[in-house]
Amino acid sequence: MKKCKYCQTEIDSKAKVCPHCRKKQSNIQKWIIIGVVVILVVPFLIGVFADEPQTNDDNQNTTKVDNNEKSKEKIELNKPFEFDDLEITISSKYSFDVVDNKFSDYHKQSVVKVPVTVKNLKDETHSLNMFNYSLFGSKGTELENVSSLFDDGVDEAGDLKTGASYTKYFYLLYDGDGTYSIEFDDWSDKITVNFDVKK
Repeated sequence: MKKCKYCQTEIDSKAKVCPHCRKKQSNIQKWIIIGVVVILVVPFLIGVFADEPQTNDDNQNTTKVDNNEKSKEKIELNKPFEFDDLEITISSKYSFDVVDNKFSDYHKQSVVKVPVTVKNLKDETHSLNMFNYSLFGSKGTELENVSSLFDDGVDEAGDLKTGASYTKYFYLLYDGDGTYSIEFDDWSDKITVNFDVKK
């Protein structure tokens, strides 16, 4: 026997409807137990499958690569590195320029002009996506990208056929002498290039 949860009349423990008040008797305890099991078991299963080593066609274990490994690797200026099927070389021969665009909020502001050579390693037309890199100033804060305000800016470079390359420029707003950074990130690789700037 159990009590109806609405009118408190004693009813058969297996009754689905109270014969006195005609209210449906849901088995709340059963749903609470199911909910607790789901909350505990699902994250455990996700963790088990996420940590499971990947295998190749020969069913051999392959080494899992840490996505942050490349970001820890020191990238040297004037030496090529690979990112997003592109070979990228950032030159140490930077110079200074000024934004010359009356319609820009940065008109007449100093910029650091950094040469970059990009080569397409992909078997199809490809380019450096402006959304795959961020620019950071000497104070460690992200800078507004103004490369598109210059005709020879990297954002205006366009696509490359397989094996083709170009040399264009990153334009970083100058916020004082110090260490500047260009951070490349396409969700699978993250590479940071640091370089010192002195005016």
